[in-house]
Amino acid sequence: MLHALPALLHDLEAKLIAGEDPLPLLATVRWQELIGWPADLEGAQALRRRVQNLQNLVSSLEAPLRATLMKLGDGGTYAPRGGVPLPATLSVRIQQHV
Repeated sequence: MLHALPALLHDLEAKLIAGEDPLPLLATVRWQELIGWPADLEGAQALRRRVQNLQNLVSSLEAPLRATLMKLGDGGTYAPRGGVPLPATLSVRIQQHV
Protein backbone atom coordinates (compact mmCIF):
# COMPACT_ATOMS: atom_id res chain seq x y z
CA MET A 1 0.00 0.00 0.00
CA LEU A 2 1.43 3.36 -1.03
CA HIS A 3 1.52 6.00 1.70
CA ALA A 4 2.24 9.70 1.52
CA LEU A 5 4.33 10.89 4.44
CA PRO A 6 2.09 13.85 5.44
CA ALA A 7 -1.04 11.65 5.37
CA LEU A 8 0.71 8.93 7.37
CA LEU A 9 1.77 11.42 10.05
CA HIS A 10 -1.77 12.82 10.18
CA ASP A 11 -3.30 9.33 10.56
CA LEU A 12 -0.74 8.39 13.21
CA GLU A 13 -1.47 11.55 15.19
CA ALA A 14 -5.23 10.97 14.95
CA LYS A 15 -4.89 7.39 16.21
CA LEU A 16 -2.72 8.46 19.14
CA ILE A 17 -5.09 11.26 20.15
CA ALA A 18 -8.08 8.89 19.91
CA GLY A 19 -6.27 6.38 22.12
CA GLU A 20 -6.19 3.74 19.39
CA ASP A 21 -3.37 1.30 18.74
CA PRO A 22 -1.12 2.71 15.98
CA LEU A 23 0.62 -0.60 15.27
CA PRO A 24 -1.90 -1.85 12.66
CA LEU A 25 -1.39 1.38 10.72
CA LEU A 26 2.38 1.19 10.97
CA ALA A 27 2.37 -2.48 9.96
CA THR A 28 0.73 -1.63 6.63
CA VAL A 29 3.40 0.88 5.65
CA ARG A 30 5.94 -0.23 3.07
CA TRP A 31 8.68 2.10 4.23
CA GLN A 32 10.69 1.84 1.01
CA GLU A 33 7.64 3.09 -0.96
CA LEU A 34 6.84 6.05 1.29
CA ILE A 35 6.31 9.19 -0.82
CA GLY A 36 5.78 12.86 -0.09
CA TRP A 37 9.20 13.71 1.30
CA PRO A 38 9.92 17.44 1.52
CA ALA A 39 11.63 18.95 -1.53
CA ASP A 40 13.08 22.03 0.16
CA LEU A 41 14.55 23.16 3.47
CA GLU A 42 11.33 24.83 4.58
CA GLY A 43 9.35 21.62 4.05
CA ALA A 44 12.02 19.59 5.84
CA GLN A 45 11.90 21.91 8.84
CA ALA A 46 8.10 21.68 8.94
CA LEU A 47 8.33 17.88 8.81
CA ARG A 48 10.89 17.91 11.61
CA ARG A 49 8.58 20.04 13.80
CA ARG A 50 5.69 17.68 13.08
CA VAL A 51 7.75 14.61 14.05
CA GLN A 52 8.93 16.37 17.22
CA ASN A 53 5.29 17.14 18.08
CA LEU A 54 4.43 13.45 17.62
CA GLN A 55 7.32 12.50 19.91
CA ASN A 56 5.99 14.93 22.53
CA LEU A 57 2.51 13.42 22.16
CA VAL A 58 3.84 9.89 22.71
CA SER A 59 5.83 11.05 25.75
CA SER A 60 2.73 12.77 27.16
CA LEU A 61 0.62 9.65 26.69
CA GLU A 62 3.31 7.52 28.34
CA ALA A 63 3.80 9.82 31.35
CA PRO A 64 0.78 8.69 33.44
CA LEU A 65 1.77 5.04 33.01
CA ARG A 66 5.36 5.76 34.05
CA ALA A 67 4.16 7.75 37.06
CA THR A 68 1.85 4.92 38.13
CA LEU A 69 4.59 2.32 37.80
CA MET A 70 7.00 4.48 39.77
CA LYS A 71 4.39 5.00 42.52
CA LEU A 72 3.71 1.26 42.76
CA GLY A 73 7.44 0.47 42.85
CA ASP A 74 9.77 0.21 45.83
CA GLY A 75 10.69 3.86 45.68
CA GLY A 76 13.59 3.55 43.27
CA THR A 77 13.00 6.08 40.54
CA TYR A 78 16.06 5.35 38.41
CA ALA A 79 17.06 2.21 36.56
CA PRO A 80 19.53 1.31 33.81
CA ARG A 81 18.71 2.85 30.41
CA GLY A 82 15.84 4.90 31.87
CA GLY A 83 13.65 1.87 32.55
CA VAL A 84 11.30 1.55 35.46
CA PRO A 85 11.20 -1.88 37.10
CA LEU A 86 7.74 -3.38 37.31
CA PRO A 87 6.29 -3.56 40.82
CA ALA A 88 5.51 -6.92 42.37
CA THR A 89 1.84 -5.91 42.71
CA LEU A 90 1.21 -6.42 38.98
CA SER A 91 0.16 -9.87 37.91
CA VAL A 92 2.38 -12.17 35.87
CA ARG A 93 -0.03 -11.90 32.95
CA ILE A 94 0.41 -8.15 32.74
CA GLN A 95 4.18 -8.46 33.16
CA GLN A 96 4.37 -10.73 30.13
CA HIS A 97 2.62 -8.19 27.91
CA VAL A 98 4.67 -5.18 29.03
